[in-house]
Amino acid sequence: MEMNEEPRWAQLRQVVLATLDHAGDSELVRKTLQLGPSFDDPELATIGLADATFPVGPDTYLEVCGPMTEDHQVAKWLRKVGGTSGWCLSTQVPNLDGVRERCAQLGVRVAIEAEALGHEIVQLHPLDVGVLLELDSFIPRDEWFWDDLEGAKVAQSERGVFVDDIVGVEIAVEDPAAMATTWATIIGLPEPELVENGAVLNFSGRPIRFVGLDDRRGLVAVDMRTSDRARAGDSVELCNTEIRFV
Repeated sequence: MEMNEEPRWAQLRQVVLATLDHAGDSELVRKTLQLGPSFDDPELATIGLADATFPVGPDTYLEVCGPMTEDHQVAKWLRKVGGTSGWCLSTQVPNLDGVRERCAQLGVRVAIEAEALGHEIVQLHPLDVGVLLELDSFIPRDEWFWDDLEGAKVAQSERGVFVDDIVGVEIAVEDPAAMATTWATIIGLPEPELVENGAVLNFSGRPIRFVGLDDRRGLVAVDMRTSDRARAGDSVELCNTEIRFV
């Protein structure tokens, strides 16, 4: 890093689950997690995806997406993995400087390059980084896409209290240490912490944990802080993803 260069950072903002039964699973997620109302990402309908975005905390969101047609690419993938799955992480970074070049050096495919609500984003191929990883260039650091969206403002004002933040996620891959290092290199973060069962990257206080493969791969678990301390340590499964209460 150059002497005057600002340190890189990344923040976990949204966790996305995918399902073939969008209406049914969105309602199941809402009831199980005692969430408030959702709102729609205005960009997703244009690419054939139904959406329900639930505020979990003041700056974290759980999103449930589903293909609108049977021949949608996401529908084809979901049929292969059982109809539901953890799918995508939306993360905030200060810019995308050097990201494409580092991806090319590492052989990581950039699946999508786009502009969303005036901000540059890229999505990295899940076969190369373990999950569909979206990097959203967005500053200031304490602002986000939905801050001025009326539907999001309403949903935030009425969000539930049983869970009040997303505090970490778990990704299952063949080589956790190598994958965590790949992410750190692409984004420009410090090297991951190696732990007994894998590796950890710090996304502004919300750890991304990389673990070895078991019966599932990709986004396999999400940690949510609960206000009901009697439920801390419990978990539920939603869209083939473990939701753990901490």
